[in-house]
Amino acid sequence: MMRMVLIALGLLALTPARAADASSALQAGLTAYAAADYGAARRALRPLADRGSAVAETLMGVMSAKGQGRRADPATAVGWWLRAANRGYAPAQLALAKAMAAGRGVSRDAGKAWVWARLAAGAGGDTAAEAAALADALGRGFSGAELARLEEERAAWRPWM
Repeated sequence: MMRMVLIALGLLALTPARAADASSALQAGLTAYAAADYGAARRALRPLADRGSAVAETLMGVMSAKGQGRRADPATAVGWWLRAANRGYAPAQLALAKAMAAGRGVSRDAGKAWVWARLAAGAGGDTAAEAAALADALGRGFSGAELARLEEERAAWRPWM
């Protein structure tokens, strides 16, 4: 949990006073989420997500996908994960890859799912092994030429600033 707080603070790039407020809000959101108080989690995390916290965006996506605190909305979940994934946040990249592979909340696209899974795997961390396994499974459905094209797309990807 503390790792998520540190990542969020780095991504928010806030002044020290605002960083402390953001850290408090993120901690409140994570605590509420862990306690299954999804309404409180949403109230704490939404402003952070709106300001670009990849951790908050990812959790907003999880709550949207699972219907935690509201009716499940897979398309909204994909929107949140796409924002966080484009910031380079590996857990969001993996969540987005899974959604694209399954066609949940977005049109099924195994190629884009492979790219996002490879990006998540390359970031290391807790999600790397799961992301690599997903990319390997998806990759079996492509020719060598298709994989080369997708690898070029992955290599050219850059996070939002």
